[in-house]
Formats: sequence, structure tokens, C-alpha cells
Amino acid sequence: GGGGGGGGAPSGGETSDTTDKDDNTTPSTPETEDNTGAVTSDKFVDLGSHTWAKDAIYALVDAGVVNGTSENTYSPAKHIKRADFAIMLVRAFDVAGGEGEQFADVDSSKYYAKELLTAKVNGIVGGIGDNKFNPEGEISRQDMMVMLSRALEAQGKKLEKADESVLAQFADAAELSDYAKAAVASVVKAGIITGSNGRINPVAKATRAEIAVMLERVIGK
Repeated sequence: GGGGGGGGAPSGGETSDTTDKDDNTTPSTPETEDNTGAVTSDKFVDLGSHTWAKDAIYALVDAGVVNGTSENTYSPAKHIKRADFAIMLVRAFDVAGGEGEQFADVDSSKYYAKELLTAKVNGIVGGIGDNKFNPEGEISRQDMMVMLSRALEAQGKKLEKADESVLAQFADAAELSDYAKAAVASVVKAGIITGSNGRINPVAKATRAEIAVMLERVIGK
């Protein structure tokens, strides 16, 4: 689990100095627009090629962290928006809101506005510079790992620091952006991310199946 396809050269991402550039590609289905409620049986009919993620998907849907994309589909191979992943983290860790300045490119009427501001004021997300976040862009796997690491730290569950040499096991470790290396090393050491076929696929876009597995590994413990 936690695998994914390849990707192009990294363009930056979730950094500690709040400049997190990421490719702006076709947005995914919003996580909150097709809320089908709790799922306790094999309701989704499109998980056949993603059996490795099935249990995690149902566990998170039951917990209200993720939703289906329709009454009986989950779309496990679909990429996910940066804003939607921020929503998942806020829900998964029950992050409390707070007062602060919203990102300049986030309309207050958007379904993700409130939870994205919560993620921002708690230090879970940074931005792409100029107080922008690129909420509709698809999140890369390395930014997914950076945000997760920050979310854990915000909840007082900081991952054990890992030597970056742990990344040498991945054939594509050189594709990791410098800002992400420490966070990726920590989630790998913690067993949250295992890679796929000897690759970590840092600049590939994260899928809904991958994200479900990663989050379940963290909150299911």
C-alpha cells in the first residue's frame, strides 16, 4: 500500500517557511460534496483493483474522515485536491479552529474555507507564497507526507526524527525536494509510508486510496 505512479520534476511544496509550491492540475472531486454517510459493508463497487486499501477506506468513511464520490463509488485512483487533504487532516485529528488571516486565493464561500483556515492557523499547511495556497491543485505525495507530519506535531504527536539515510532504500529518493526530506524520512521510519516497488514516488499525485491507507495507519493505532 502507499504506492503510486511516477511524476515529473518537483516544483516545490509544503515548506517550513510557508512557501509550498505544487503543480496546479485538474482538481479532484471535493471531499464534502458527496457525503454518503457511514459505510459498514461493501457499498463501494469500484474497489476491485484496490483491495489493499479497502479496509482503510471503509474505516475512514465510517469515522467521517472521507466520503464517497457517489452513493456507491469511492474513486480510489482519483487524485485529490490540496484543500481536500487539509480537510481530511483536520477531521482525522479533530483539530480545533482558530482566528487568523485566510489564504488570498480561498473564497470564503468555498466548502473547504473553514477547515483550510483551521489547518493554516495550526501550522498544518503553509502556502505557495504571497499568502496563497493553490487549494484546487492536486497534492503531491511528498506534500502529503509533509502535511501529515505537521498535523501530528500540531497534536503533540511529533514523529521521531529519522536520519535521511533511511531514504536510500528508494530508487527515486533523488527526486525528493529538500524541504520534504526530513518529513518523508520520519513517516517512512514510522512505517506510515512504505513505498511501492522500491520507489517513494515523491512528485506523483497522491490518490484517494493511498491517502486512506496512510491516514488509517496513523489514526487506527
